[in-house]
Amino acid sequence: MSTFKYRYIASFLILNLINATYSQTSSASRVTPPITKCYLRVDNPHLSDSIKKQKGFEAVKVNAVSICNKDISNLQITVEIRKKGLLLDHEVAKRSIEVMGFIPANKRIAHKGTWRKCDNKKVSEYYGVAYAVANIEGKRMQTLPARTAKKVSLPCGT
Repeated sequence: MSTFKYRYIASFLILNLINATYSQTSSASRVTPPITKCYLRVDNPHLSDSIKKQKGFEAVKVNAVSICNKDISNLQITVEIRKKGLLLDHEVAKRSIEVMGFIPANKRIAHKGTWRKCDNKKVSEYYGVAYAVANIEGKRMQTLPARTAKKVSLPCGT
C-alpha cells in the first residue's frame, strides 16, 4: 500500500473517532431545563421623585419585580444598591421584603423600598443587584443574583 492510502485511511479513522466522541459528549452534556419560568427583573438606578415629594430630599433608588409561572410561598426579595468605587465597588443600601404565605402563579411582586439618601450633588455611578428565595413545590429555591442592565451616573453622592 502506498503512503497516500495509509494517510487517507488514518485520516478517515481519526475523523470517525472524533465524530463518535463528540456525539457522545454532546448528548451527555445536555442541560435539563429549569422546572419553572421564574424571573427577577431589576430596574436601573434613578433619583426617586416619590421620596423627593414625600420626604423632601434626593435619594437614589432601585426597584425589582418578581414573577413565577408556578405557585410559590414565603418569598423573600433582596435588593442592593452598589456604587462604583475607585478600586472596588461597594454597597450603599440593602433592603429585603418578605411575602409570607401562598403566592399564586404569575402574580407580580414588586420591591420598591431600596433607596439611599444623597449626601451631596457629587456625580456617582450606581447599579443594582437583586436576588430572591422562595418555596417552590415544597423546596426552598434561590435565584442567581440579577443585575441592572447598566451602571447609571447620578448627581447623588453617598
